[in-house]
Amino acid sequence: MNADPSPGDGVVIGNHGRGGLPLAVGLRENGGVGAHGLGHLHAEVAQAAEADDRDLGARSGALTDLVRQGKVRYIGSSSYSGSRIVEAQWASRERHLERFVTEQPPYSILVRGIEEDVLPTVRRHGMGTLTYSPLSGCWLSGRYRKNASEGPASAARPQARFDMTTPANQRKLDAVERLAVLAEKSGLTLIEPAVAFVINHPGVTSAIIGPRTMEQLEAFLPAADVTLSSDVLDAIDEIVAPGVTVNPVDNSYGDFELRVDQRRR
Repeated sequence: MNADPSPGDGVVIGNHGRGGLPLAVGLRENGGVGAHGLGHLHAEVAQAAEADDRDLGARSGALTDLVRQGKVRYIGSSSYSGSRIVEAQWASRERHLERFVTEQPPYSILVRGIEEDVLPTVRRHGMGTLTYSPLSGCWLSGRYRKNASEGPASAARPQARFDMTTPANQRKLDAVERLAVLAEKSGLTLIEPAVAFVINHPGVTSAIIGPRTMEQLEAFLPAADVTLSSDVLDAIDEIVAPGVTVNPVDNSYGDFELRVDQRRR
């Protein structure tokens, strides 16, 4: 991943595809015909979102065509399980295709499932990890607290992740309260250790943030200069153990492996 676009010619965006269509990140305008839906913009990275069990070789082949046509520099995956990452690497080698060089999983203090499998797999294959949702859907922004009346900002947000009455989300609220106390004792806002925790992990290349206002962006920026001490990291591990996602629904990956027809019963 040695992309070196000229200064000023790039703008980083996120364009989530559906049904396995590419997720394009980091576009640059250079007058050519871009990948599907990109107009005259070329993609630095096109990432295939995990959607079902369709042939990974065919998907990698379609993305390889974009690379060889000059429409995309690199290809990767989004929300793949560890086994699917390995399968994609195998398919590219066996079929002489461009290999996935990035994976984009969810990762936060509340969603640590990738530590157990995805992060070690990505590092073993020399891939970059572009994590998303370091605030776990605003749970670590301070928006959702015990006894708070405010609900999700959008009614479209999944109830399984934001219904405050469920046991899993009650556990998230408990964790948030303890993390808020830890942040205050450390002289930080809740957002700062949440983002610093993600970007300082040795297996994480970068974290995708989603501020909608300048005020929100300014709340994120100090985290870039925050280094969490071993004591703080140990305290975080006591609140949410390594490799654990407090509410498994938040993992957003591995759904194919857990489908009913893939289980024992």
